[in-house]
Amino acid sequence: MSSASDQLKIDTHCTMDDSLDRTPVNLSPTASALGLPVLHLQPTNTTFTNNATLNVISHDQPSRPLDDFRRRFRKPLAEFTGTMILLIFGAAVDCQATLGSNRSIAGAEKGSFLSVCMGWGAGAAFGIWSSASISGGHINPAVTLVHVLFRGFPLTEFFQYVIAQTAGAFTGSLLVYGMYNQAINVQEGGSAIRTTPGTASLFVTFPLDFMNAATCFFSEFLVTAMLLFIVLTVTDRRNAMAPPSTLVPLIIFVAVVALTACFALQTGAAMNPARDFGPRLMTAMFYGRNVFTYRNHYWLWTPIIGDFLGAIAGAFFYDLLIYTGDDSPITKFISKCLDRRPTRNVDAQLKVANDVDQKV
Repeated sequence: MSSASDQLKIDTHCTMDDSLDRTPVNLSPTASALGLPVLHLQPTNTTFTNNATLNVISHDQPSRPLDDFRRRFRKPLAEFTGTMILLIFGAAVDCQATLGSNRSIAGAEKGSFLSVCMGWGAGAAFGIWSSASISGGHINPAVTLVHVLFRGFPLTEFFQYVIAQTAGAFTGSLLVYGMYNQAINVQEGGSAIRTTPGTASLFVTFPLDFMNAATCFFSEFLVTAMLLFIVLTVTDRRNAMAPPSTLVPLIIFVAVVALTACFALQTGAAMNPARDFGPRLMTAMFYGRNVFTYRNHYWLWTPIIGDFLGAIAGAFFYDLLIYTGDDSPITKFISKCLDRRPTRNVDAQLKVANDVDQKV
């Protein structure tokens, strides 16, 4: 059966020929018999001039709120998905390596520190691969902030990205908690027992007991600076050694594995404010407020402030020492100090000078 929304009317009237048959051509019997949409050809008062005009009038399609939502928030949704994948892999490998070492849970060890490094690296790679073609594959508020400050990324999209990344991290960690809930009960000694750090450290980062605040901060600052230095290196199109864009996630995999292996001992090497804050919101629902008040709000000044400042420092030194693009405020400042302008402006001036010489 055909419906009004399936009908299409095409104007075919031409005022230059009054003898034109104005009887509508109705193909509905044949179309209906074949189960096809009905097509009506009906003349109207449309006039053909030298530039022939054809009016196509279609009935309004039914509203599709889900499609509209996806189109409007496609980039944040990609960031949500990529960060969720990161946390599913990362939190799951933490749970398997730690809980699997308990003989009451598993008959043999199911993980090691190497598997933890590999799991977080794989999560980062797959998260970037799933979102890079849509949103750039930041999956990290520190990366997004660096692109705002140093690469002209729109500030209006920064908050959308950060909210989406945090929500993705929250969702990914919640899914893993639901999967390992019974094993956590065995590890803790009961379903009503949840300890901080304890099993909360399966999802969020905590420092070693002997570390002071300054060392905690510097540890996260340095590892995140290294991460952003690497990210900018492999995504710099002016770098002759930069890999193709499709291989960037593979390089990030190697980087995350290496950085985790080298820096995770003391603070867990968050390197990503959303990776810590999203799961911390999740653990607060089951572990209580201690995950936030632990060691004078460690969560704020180390895995968030430390990571943001470290990312800025890494980007600053990359642009200061290596980057040559004119979209960075560092290179613009250097050009100004040297009484030079960005390359494209110099080229434009040379072109004008050549034109003047030719006229003379």
